[in-house]
Amino acid sequence: MVWPSSYGRIRLFRDEEVLSLDYVPERLPHREKQLSELFSIFSPILEKPGSAARRVLITGNIGTGKTVTAKKFGELIQLEAQRRGLEFHYVHVNCRIQRGSFFHVLLKAVRHLKPSFPGRGFATHELLSALLDALDESDAYMILTLDDMEALVDKCGADPFYDLSRAHDDRTGGPYRLSLICILRDPDKLEKLDPATRSTLEEYVIHMPDYTKEQLFDILMDRVRLAFYEGAVREDVVEFIAEIAAPRGDARYAIELLWRAGKLAELEGQAEIMPEHVRRARAQVWPVEKDVLKALPLHAKLFLLAIARVFKFTDEAYISMGEAEDTYRMVCEELGQEPRKHTQVWKYVQDLAKLQLISTRPSGQGYRGRTTLISLYSIPAEELERELSTLLSKELEVEVN
Repeated sequence: MVWPSSYGRIRLFRDEEVLSLDYVPERLPHREKQLSELFSIFSPILEKPGSAARRVLITGNIGTGKTVTAKKFGELIQLEAQRRGLEFHYVHVNCRIQRGSFFHVLLKAVRHLKPSFPGRGFATHELLSALLDALDESDAYMILTLDDMEALVDKCGADPFYDLSRAHDDRTGGPYRLSLICILRDPDKLEKLDPATRSTLEEYVIHMPDYTKEQLFDILMDRVRLAFYEGAVREDVVEFIAEIAAPRGDARYAIELLWRAGKLAELEGQAEIMPEHVRRARAQVWPVEKDVLKALPLHAKLFLLAIARVFKFTDEAYISMGEAEDTYRMVCEELGQEPRKHTQVWKYVQDLAKLQLISTRPSGQGYRGRTTLISLYSIPAEELERELSTLLSKELEVEVN
């Protein structure tokens, strides 16, 4: 097989976009059940427009298809609404990218309907009213999806969800035009919401289980057929990638491994991806999205930077909580920040562990008293320090060495 080439180099990729995180494929292997559930929940909106609003919670670990399933559903329900002659809008907003700002979440939704809507001069409740008014004016309906809703909970608490869940309170009998999908990894975040708001959001819950090795293989094979020229990726190589990603059940990680292995093979002028390319790709792929680091609160970044610095100069697998806090205080002093108290720092430890940026375990023999031991989950300390230093330099507008 001969592939088209540019500048004399063999091309393995037919379409790299197929392997991007934003790509929404034609079919979603092993998420057909969840798509069907979403259609079942939202069918009253299509059958009797304005008669009801729906609120759905989608949960699951990183890479379990939460975002892509919601986006695919958005595509399909808009097509079905169009077929029925309804004006229907699906708006997907990532709350981390919006830095947990409810104002900016609503502004994006309003601008979907009115692109020239001004970004200043309105309070948040006025933006919500403007959104409902714009839907009324065009006799339209909308599903607003709040992806990574944890960022909104952390910054704003229960208020956004209370406001959205009560948006139609003054419309007895309808029309109900705004429905909600909330996507989050950690259901424990809902404990920050008041019971009434939480019960409203938990009206319908769809959980995305981790993918198995066999399911990851199916997903990867779909992408291989679309992304690569025939013969560029053998099935045993795809199986190898699925095996590496299987303990995490993370399709995003598996797809990034495939893409990076392909880039390595192509740069070397190879006619196909070999297992060695996959092994090298594994060493290069970050185990978490860099957007997760970017969205961390300032002092969570500072604490994580402290941990990275300690591990950069130690051969130990774990450090104590005390060592981490001592270095954190030094980092704060270096960057002119007031360190947080132990209670808040402990919360950062718990949050970082849930995000799989660090791992923790209780101390055992060899330690005086009981303490928490901390280890870096899987990111090399030097790379983590470099990435955090870059982020903090921009955020604090100072040079972080």
